Amino acid sequence: MGYRNLTPQAMVNISGPWLDPEQDRRIFTSLPLLAPLLPAVEEAHGRILTTQRLGSSLQQQAKALMEKALTLDATHDRKLRGAYNYLGALAEMTDDPAFAAAVLDLRDRLAPAGLRAVSRSYGDQAGDAKLLPSRLDDASEKLLKKLKTPEGPLAQVVDAWVAAALEIEKVEAQREQLALNASSSTDGASPREVLNARNAWIRVVRAVETNLALEKAATGEIAERLLGRLRRESARADRRGRKGGAVGAAEPAPVDDAAPLAAGEDDDSFDGA
Repeated sequence: MGYRNLTPQAMVNISGPWLDPEQDRRIFTSLPLLAPLLPAVEEAHGRILTTQRLGSSLQQQAKALMEKALTLDATHDRKLRGAYNYLGALAEMTDDPAFAAAVLDLRDRLAPAGLRAVSRSYGDQAGDAKLLPSRLDDASEKLLKKLKTPEGPLAQVVDAWVAAALEIEKVEAQREQLALNASSSTDGASPREVLNARNAWIRVVRAVETNLALEKAATGEIAERLLGRLRRESARADRRGRKGGAVGAAEPAPVDDAAPLAAGEDDDSFDGA
C-alpha cells in the first residue's frame, strides 16, 4: 500500500489526530518508540497545512481571474459579432445604395479583420480597441449614434466591446503578476515546496509505522487506533489512483513509497516544472 495518491486533506486528517490532545496524542506519547517522533510529525503536518493553504489561495485567485477574463471575452466577442452582423444585415435589407455603402464602411472601420477579430489574442483585442477611435471619421461617428439596436444606439454596443477588451488587458496583467508571486518563496507554495512537504510527511508516517511495529507495548487495538485511518485512506486513494483519479495533474507526485528517501533528502526526479 502506497501513499503517493493521498490528497493533502487526507494527510492532515491522518496525522492531525496524533497531535490532538483530545484524540490520540496521549496514546502516541505514551509509547517509548513513538514519542520521540512527535516533533517530526508536527513539522510534517504543519508543512502540509502551509503549502496547501498558500497553494490553494493562489489557485483560487488564478481561477477567479481566468473566469473574469473568459466572461469579459465572451462579452467582447458577442457585442462585436452582433454589431458586425447587424451592419451587414442593414446593408442587405436597404434599397438605398448610399446607405448600404455607409453602413458597410462603418462595419469595416469597426472591425477591419472581420469576425476573425473574436479569435485574436487578448493583447491584440485590447490593441485593436485602443486603435478603433483613430479609424472613425465624423460621418461614421454620427452613424454610430444614429443607428438603433434593442440595447440602444449602436455606439453603446461598440463601447461595451471596447470596454471589455481594455478590462481583459488589466486582468491579464493581474494574472501575470500572480504568476510571478507564485514563484516567490514568500507569496506562495512552489511545486517544489509542495512536493518536499508531501515527501517529508510520507517519510515521517513510514517511521511511525515502523516504530509502532517494533513497540512492544502496542496492542492490536492501539495499532488500529493510530493506523486505522491511514490504512483506510490509503486504500481509498489507491483505488482512485487505479481509476485515474489520483493526485491532480497540476500537483507533483510524491516519491515512490516503496523506496522512501533518507531524512533530509529531496527527490531528484523533480523537474522543476
